[in-house]
Amino acid sequence: MDIMKKKLHLFIPYFILITFLSLLSVVVRGAFQDSGQFLHDADFQLFVLGGMIFIGYYINRIAPKTIIPSFVWAIFAGIALQPFLSFFTNDIDSLKIVMEVFGAIILFAGGLEIPFRNFKKWFVPIASLSLVGVIFSSVGFAFIMYWIMNLVGEFDAALIPSILILSAALSSTDPTAIIPTLNMLKFKRPQLKQIAISESALTDVSGSIFTRFLLLALISAPAINNGIFSYFGPLLQKSTYDAFALQIISGILVGYFGFVLIKKFYYNQEIHEESDPALLLSIPIFTFVLGNILAGAGFLAAFTSGLLTDAFGSVKKVSHFYDSLLNHLIKPFIFIILGALVPLSTLIKLAPIGIGAALIFMFVLRPIVVFVSLAPWWIQNVFKVKDLLFLSLIRETGIIAAILLVIAATFDIIQSEFVIAIGMWVILMTLVIEPPLTPWLAKKMGIAEEIR
Repeated sequence: MDIMKKKLHLFIPYFILITFLSLLSVVVRGAFQDSGQFLHDADFQLFVLGGMIFIGYYINRIAPKTIIPSFVWAIFAGIALQPFLSFFTNDIDSLKIVMEVFGAIILFAGGLEIPFRNFKKWFVPIASLSLVGVIFSSVGFAFIMYWIMNLVGEFDAALIPSILILSAALSSTDPTAIIPTLNMLKFKRPQLKQIAISESALTDVSGSIFTRFLLLALISAPAINNGIFSYFGPLLQKSTYDAFALQIISGILVGYFGFVLIKKFYYNQEIHEESDPALLLSIPIFTFVLGNILAGAGFLAAFTSGLLTDAFGSVKKVSHFYDSLLNHLIKPFIFIILGALVPLSTLIKLAPIGIGAALIFMFVLRPIVVFVSLAPWWIQNVFKVKDLLFLSLIRETGIIAAILLVIAATFDIIQSEFVIAIGMWVILMTLVIEPPLTPWLAKKMGIAEEIR
C-alpha cells in the first residue's frame, strides 16, 4: 500500500501539469472565435503577457517535481496558447529583436557561470570541442536531414538553405539545461563537470556566430541546386577565415571593454553599499550591439564580458536577482514563444522526420563529434572512453538554439515552419531523454555518484 501511495504521489505533478495545459488549450481554442477581434487590443495583449508570466511561474513551481525539464513544459504551454499569441508571432521582426537581446543576456550569464581559471586550464580541449564540434555537427546534421528527406520522398532543393541554418542552430548546446543534471552528481574527476559546462557555454557562442555568418552568406550567394556540400564550399575560402578572425578579435575586445566597466563599478564598490543589478543587464545589451556594429560578433562580446567577470563581492550580491530574471521570466517566455510559432498540425506531420533526426543526432552524430574533436587527448589518455561517452550525452540542445531558430525564421530564404518544427522536435527529444539518461550512465560507468 505504501508503495502504491508513493507511486501515486510521484504521478501527481504530471497529472497537475497535463490537466492544467489541457484545460488551457481547450479554453483558449474555445474562446478564440469570440476573442479574435481583441487580439489587436493593447489591454488584451497586456493581459495575455501577464498570463504568460504567470504560466511560466506556475510551471517552474511544479516542473522540478517531474523528470521533464520546465523548458519542455513551457513549449507545451506555447502550443496550448497558440491562438492568443499570434500578436507576438505575427510580428516576427520585433520578436527577432527581443530574442537577440535575450540571447545576449543568456550568453553573458553563461560566461558568469564559468570560473575563468578553469576555463584557461582546459581551454584547448574546450575550444576544440566547441569550435571544431560546431562545424562537424552542422555539416553532419545537414547530411542527416538530406538523407532522411530523400528517404521519405520529401526532399526539395528549395529546402537546402533551411536545412543548413537548422543544422547550424542545433549545433549549439545548453549550459542551463545541463547544470541541474551536473549538480545532482559528485564526480570522481571534477574537471569533467568544469569542461562540460565551459564547453556548452562556448559552443553556444560558436553556434551563434556560425549561424549568423551562414545566414549572411546564403543571403548574398546565388542559389545552388547541386547538393548540400556545394553550400559549404565557400566557407573554405580565405576570405571566410579572415571574416571569422575579425569577428573573434572584435568580439573579445568589445567583451573586455564590458568587463572593464563591470570591474570599475562593481569591484571597487564598498561592501556595505547597496548593489544595483542594472549594470549586469546593460552590459550584455551594450556589448552585443557594439560587437554587431563592428564585425557582427555581438554574442561573443556579451559572453566574453561575463566570462572575464568573477562572481564575487557586489557581482555575487546581485547574481541572485539575475538568475531569477533568467530562469523565471526570460527562459519561460522564449520557450512559450517557440511552442507558439508552429501550428500543431505541422508539428504532427513532421514528427517522424523530427524524432528520427533527433535520435540519430543524439546517439550517433554527437558521440562522433566528441570523439573526433577530443581524439588527441584520448590518444594521450587524458580522457578515457567513458569520459567521452559521458560528454557525448550531456550536450542537450536548448535555449540558444531556440533563439537562433526564431531569428532565422525572420529571413525570407528560410521555410520557417519547417525549420522551427524540426528544431523543436530535436530540442524536445534532447531535453526529455538526456537529463534522466546522463546521471544513470555516469553512475553505471563509475564516473560519478548521486548526491543524496
